Amino acid sequence: MCSFSIMQTPERGSTFTASLGSRRSFSDDVSHLPTISDPDVQKAFKELMALNWDEIPSGVQDDVKKALSKNTEDKTGKEVLENVFRAAIAVEEFSGMLIQLRMGIDDTLGLSGENSRPLPGELKDALRVVYQRYTAYLDSFSPSETYLRKKVETELGTRMIHLKMRCGGLNSEWGKVTVIGTSGLSGSYIEQRA
Repeated sequence: MCSFSIMQTPERGSTFTASLGSRRSFSDDVSHLPTISDPDVQKAFKELMALNWDEIPSGVQDDVKKALSKNTEDKTGKEVLENVFRAAIAVEEFSGMLIQLRMGIDDTLGLSGENSRPLPGELKDALRVVYQRYTAYLDSFSPSETYLRKKVETELGTRMIHLKMRCGGLNSEWGKVTVIGTSGLSGSYIEQRA
């Protein structure tokens, strides 16, 4: 029988050891989020990243605007917060469009599909445009913004899956839409082991 323990070593930090003598290091050197030194900017950043972006509360928006208007030496942190805020607002607006599209599909086909028939041309075109905008937006993030891409993918991916489940006969490209934003595991423990 094997027993496991976590040890601290000065040169390696936390390590995971087994009684068999093997040692396995956790990926504690991988940074997933940008470093923000200003406490107000960091608080606003964390609030935004923790929220569901379907509807951003006005109190959080006020906190973000206050942090962005603050005179601070952490210019990089402000830029990161500004990018996250812009993305959150864009996701909020795009989510609204996705919900309206789904409601239009529900009106056409019925909530349980009782009026099952091919989608009208305007709804097919709307689905095509929505998918193109979704992928274009995800592709617009730089490699240093992987954390933001994952957040956007998680927020919008859920709505996109709802559309995908309601419609049959979609192009195979819709298979690339992920449920929880796990398609880009860049920077994760899994990628570090590869």
